[in-house]
Amino acid sequence: MTDIIAGLAIGAIYAMVALGYNVTYLASGVLNFAHANMMVVGMYVAYWAYSSGGLPTPLVFGIAFLLAGLAGLVEERFAIQPLRRATGSAELVTMIGVATVITGIVELSYGTDALRVPFFGPDHTLVLAFGTRTQPVDLMIIAAAVLLAVLLQLGTRRTRIGLAALAQIDDREAAQLRGINVGALSMWGFAFASAVGGLLGPLLVAKTFAAPSLALVLAVKGFVVLVLGGVGSHRGVLLAAFAIGVAEALGARYIGPLYRDVVVFAVFAVTLLAFPQGLARRQKVRLV
Repeated sequence: MTDIIAGLAIGAIYAMVALGYNVTYLASGVLNFAHANMMVVGMYVAYWAYSSGGLPTPLVFGIAFLLAGLAGLVEERFAIQPLRRATGSAELVTMIGVATVITGIVELSYGTDALRVPFFGPDHTLVLAFGTRTQPVDLMIIAAAVLLAVLLQLGTRRTRIGLAALAQIDDREAAQLRGINVGALSMWGFAFASAVGGLLGPLLVAKTFAAPSLALVLAVKGFVVLVLGGVGSHRGVLLAAFAIGVAEALGARYIGPLYRDVVVFAVFAVTLLAFPQGLARRQKVRLV
């Protein structure tokens, strides 16, 4: 059970990346492959606060939220919006470029070494049922991922903004004709997803570490989860992330740490063969 809890915490981190992909996709029709970099920005905000002598925890989260949100807004306005009429993979290449730029800035500022940041909450080991041992940070990360998925599901299906996002994904031109400001929806979708990613950074860094290279790892694992769970499906993403995380933890425990990624991609391949459209295919509903 200890390994399963650890795996759920790992999967929760991947879920947060994939949920960020979902938000930008639903808001703009674009997967923001620089989203993991926004989370890393939040991690380095936490490291900066820690190395500076410590700031109040709410202030650290607030700075991470605002800085990452601003970065996402700038990314959409200057990197995505000008390419709306472009063909091919221009947006994908541009977002990879944005991720590279952010990684470069972080490397120039803090180097390439992995930096540790202590957890802002209690750090004692918890003993749960059946002798299961875990850390408070693991439980908090799992709870944060579940809460985020639930809120996004409710927001997508039961708010005007969420329904507008579904409408523009269904038919962007028709949504514009119905009065939906798809440009503003895209801009604020990027800003919101990035801000939430940054907000989660100070929490996640206590489980992992702050390093520029971490963004690429999270981006790839998040994409695997997204494909497995179904693009646009928050529930499917959460289920897929937990499955991938548990598989990774058990693979590292019983096969060896060197084979943890092999186990992940084996589970991914087998599951995708069984469920070609994801674990929870997003139902397509005509809204415009």
